[in-house]
Parts: sequence; C-alpha cells; structure tokens
Amino acid sequence: MQELDDNALLREYAANNSESAFSTLIARHINKVYSTALRHTNNPHHAEEITQAVFIILATKANKLSRHPMLSGWLHQTARLAAITFLRGEIRRTRREQEACMQTLSDEIEPNLWSQLAPLLDSAIAGLGDKDRYAIVLRFFDGKSMKEIGDALGNNEDAAKVRVNRALEKLRKLFLKRGVDSTTAAIAETISNNSIQSAPAVLIKTTTAVALAKGATASLSAAAIAKATLFTMKVKSIVVTGAVVVVIGAGIGSFIFSHFFHSSPPAVAVPIKPANSDYVEFGAYLESVAVLGQQYPDLLDRVSKNYKDNRFLSEVDPDTRRTTNSPPSAHIKSLFTSSANGVADYLASLTSTNGALMANGYFHYDFTNGSPYLGKRIRLTGWIKTKDVVNWAAASLVVSDEAGHVYGCDPMSDRPISGTTDWQQIEIVTQLPDKPCFTYFGPSLYGAGEIWADDFQIDVVPDNTPITDDRIWHVWSPNPNDFSEVTDYKVTHDGHSSLCITYIPSGNAPKGSWMWWGQDIRATEKYAGHLVRMTVWTKTEIVGGSLRPNLRPKGANFKLLAQDKMLGASGRVNGTTDWAQQTIICNIPKGTWCLDTGFAFHGSGKVWIDMDSLKYEIIDNPNKPKLIR
Repeated sequence: MQELDDNALLREYAANNSESAFSTLIARHINKVYSTALRHTNNPHHAEEITQAVFIILATKANKLSRHPMLSGWLHQTARLAAITFLRGEIRRTRREQEACMQTLSDEIEPNLWSQLAPLLDSAIAGLGDKDRYAIVLRFFDGKSMKEIGDALGNNEDAAKVRVNRALEKLRKLFLKRGVDSTTAAIAETISNNSIQSAPAVLIKTTTAVALAKGATASLSAAAIAKATLFTMKVKSIVVTGAVVVVIGAGIGSFIFSHFFHSSPPAVAVPIKPANSDYVEFGAYLESVAVLGQQYPDLLDRVSKNYKDNRFLSEVDPDTRRTTNSPPSAHIKSLFTSSANGVADYLASLTSTNGALMANGYFHYDFTNGSPYLGKRIRLTGWIKTKDVVNWAAASLVVSDEAGHVYGCDPMSDRPISGTTDWQQIEIVTQLPDKPCFTYFGPSLYGAGEIWADDFQIDVVPDNTPITDDRIWHVWSPNPNDFSEVTDYKVTHDGHSSLCITYIPSGNAPKGSWMWWGQDIRATEKYAGHLVRMTVWTKTEIVGGSLRPNLRPKGANFKLLAQDKMLGASGRVNGTTDWAQQTIICNIPKGTWCLDTGFAFHGSGKVWIDMDSLKYEIIDNPNKPKLIR
C-alpha cells in the first residue's frame, strides 16, 4: 500500500478523527520538532512540553493546515517560534555565553562547530525564502533524497541540488555574520550529523494522547475549549496511553497553548519584552503597517519576509551592545550617499518612484480577550543610539484593531533625534481600548544615518500618567527639526498669548517641507451626523507656502470620509497678514472614527495661532449654533 503523504494524513484526521493517521504524523515528525525545541532550550523536559504544544496546535488547526504546501516546514517553524516566545530569556543567556567563546574556525570540521551552529541554526533557516527553507528542512531534518526534494518542490533532482546548495551558501553567509567561519560542506555535514535527536519513546504516546484530546475540542465553543484546556493542561494532568501513565507539568505547554489560541492570559500585566532579534524590517510608516497587518496579515507576513531595501542595512548588530550584559542591538544603517542638504533628499524621496528614504524595524504584539493590559494606560520604553542622522530618527508606537481603527499613534515627531547621540531612553505613553487590539512598535530612520535600538518593553502605568500620542496637540512632520513651536507672550490676540510656529532654516523651504500642529479626536459621537464649524484667529509673516486649518473626518484604514471647506476667497493663508479669523466647515458623517483637526503649515515663514480662540460648533441650525468644544 502506498504511504500517505502528510497532507492526506491530516485530511484523514480532520475529516474522520482518525487517531491512527494523526499518530503516524507524530511518529514521522516528532524527532524534528523535539530536536528543534531542544536546540533552543537545552532542557529535555522543556523540549518535551514544547513538542506536545506544537502537536496540539497541529491537531486544533488540522483542517486549515491540511492544505499547507509544506507541513514539515510549518512544524519546524512552529517549534522554533514556540521555543523563542516562551524561553526568550534562556535563549539570550545561552547565546551570550556561546558567542563569547566563538573563535575563527578552519575549513575542516572542528569538534565545537555544532555547539556554535546550534543556537543560530533555526533562526538562520527561518530567514530563508520559503522554497530554500523547505529544501533545507527536507534534506537535513527529514533525510530526503534530492529526487524526493525535487518532487516535493515541483522540480527535478538537478533543480533540487541547486536549491539545496544555494540555501547552504546563504546559511554560510548568515553564520559568518555571526562569527562562525566555515564551509558549506562542513556546515552540511555538521547539520546532518547533529540536527536530529531521538525523542524519548514515551513522548510519542503522551503527545498523541494530549494532542488528540485537544484536537477533539477544535469545533467546540470557546467555553468548552477553555474547560478542556483546564482539564488537559492546568496544574497536573494524568495522561494514560495503554499501560503508560505520565504526569505532564503545567509550565511551558499550557503557556504556549494559551499564547497560540488566545485563551485565558495571565491575570497580572507582566512586562512585555521582545527580543532584539525578533524585529522585522519594513520600509513604511508604522501606522500603514498596522492597518495592513490587521486587514491582510498573511500579505504583510509575505511582504515583510521578502522585503529588502538595498538602500538600508537592517540587522541585529553583533558588535554593538548597550551594556556588557545586553544582547546585540537592532540596527538600521543607510547605504546611500546623502548630499549636503540631506533633509531635501529625504523630502524629495517622498514622491519618488523609488520610494521614501526611510526604514523601520518593528515588533508586533497582540492584546487578546482577557488581557490584563486592556483598558489600561501603557508605557513603551526603549533605548536608542544614533550616528550621523541627517534628518531624524526615533521610535514609533501604533495601536489598532482588526477593523483598521487606530486608537493611538506616536512616531515621536515632536521629540526627534538627530546627529550623533549616545544611548538614551525613550518613552511613549498611550491608552489601550478595553477590547482586543494590536501594537506595532520599533526604531525608525528617516533619511541618512544610523540607529541602534535595545530593550524595548511595555508595562502598565497609572491612569494619571500623561499620554504622548496623537490624542494630544502634537507635531507631525517629515522634517520636524526644521520647525519650532513656542508660546509667544509678546504677540498676543484679545489678551491671549499665542502659539508661534517658525520655519528655522534661512531661505526658502525645500519642496515637500511641511508640519502639522494638530490633534486626533477619537470621541466623535457628539460630532457625527452634524455640520460642524471650526473657527480660530491666526497671524502670519512672510509665509512662502501656506497655512490652512483643517477638520478631516476619518474612518477605518485612514479613509477620508468627507472634505472640509475653508471659507474665504483663496481657501488658504500666505504671505504676511494681521490677525484674522479663519473658518472651516465640514459635514461629519455618521460612522466617523476620528477627527484630524489642526493646522497644516507648508513652506517657510512664521505663523501665530490664538489657541484660546479655537472653537468647534454644530451649525445644523445656523441661527442657533451649538458650541461643542
């Protein structure tokens, strides 16, 4: 009888609850999963629990995963991510110890080559493209022949050889960047001889029992799944398979299952600390990434994995650590030559077909149902170091949900970092909604220079801690260092001091220079469905571009729902003007998610705004306007 492939076995299990089919899958892949977990943890007990958790996930997602193009690759990646996520501290400590004793190797296989490859192997494989990664897993973890690899990948034997050799060369280069200098032949032989460890015989039986028990709950209600989780994983569960009785601890296995399936999280808001090595390179504003991530997570995953901007180097820098005990820092470096006016280069790139000269490294974290963080005020802290930053650098934080609604965004454009600076701690404070949401955060570089980042973490702060995000009046600009915003006590209007915004450099501002002084109002119930009028008094001096108040209703995904209108002959203010009242009107649609309101200042010059005169009124009945703010 012909042996069923992985997908056929998983379909048989999903359709008919076939224990024999699932047991065959476990027996076929358990050594690979166990070995991957063991490489990360160096702890057989932890590796066993991670192995059980991986196969629980497989059982619960059997129907969906039965269509996966390479289940073997999925199992390897899931084992890696599970181990990284929940044993992060141990991994960092182990890597530091092993990296400290690394030495240059000859082209021959040295006795300690495996000890140096092991902690780097799985993350290096994860950095390969899909087909290269599948080829390595099939060849060295599953022991497949080149012909079998070619068949699995839809190619012939010769193409499989090329694929494997090319993937090995990529691994060699990745290892070299981490201080391991060896040949592809030595790497291939070392992985073949060491990568697979036999899982304990009893683990197959216990994993099968636990995974099948959990998989049987996949179609039940959330309450039933929670009950089954409690029964199977909490405290200690006795699993009986034939004559074997094994006690399974509640530690890593239950924690991993909770993470992957968003079941009951811990009741205490423990600090969230991603590893520097987990950040993802992406060349876009984080708020755009956040929307893409919620609307099209699979697309974002594919784009991020394949994204490469050759104008920037984005890596974990093994040569830069914030302290002697810190892990290697996340690092972004521009690789292009900047002109004398690097700020103008960046502004010009915003409309270039080559894309903006910007780079981000971001982390992603989900706050799921029951998270102790929901409804709380949170603080993101991290450490930033810069070198030769021409325009600006910073960290960013975005909070959004599955519908694309943004709850808070802070790119630090009101406190940009430029030039060369030593390590300094940054802080961003925002308020989470009381329902599930997502966060994206990480270092950002706008233009030429370098930035290093370390030790990002999120924790809960008291409700009276001032927020820093876009719900307060703030600066938004592609070149924020070119503008100043101060209270001017000498230039007054109606007895009020004014806010003075000045373009600082001499001469005309380069094309694309602007700043926005504004606020995102997210409590929109009192505005929605009404005609709203915004009035404010302003004064200008030699404004080369324009000043325009705005009142823009936005929906999900930043969609502009209606256009505001500035009353007056020109619809904008420029040149030199005395104090004058400006008026903006807009029909605010029902369903408006937030109001972008503020002042867009383009070009050079100086403007004054009497913030005390700012008013918002409902004018559905023009004879009886209703002041709403």
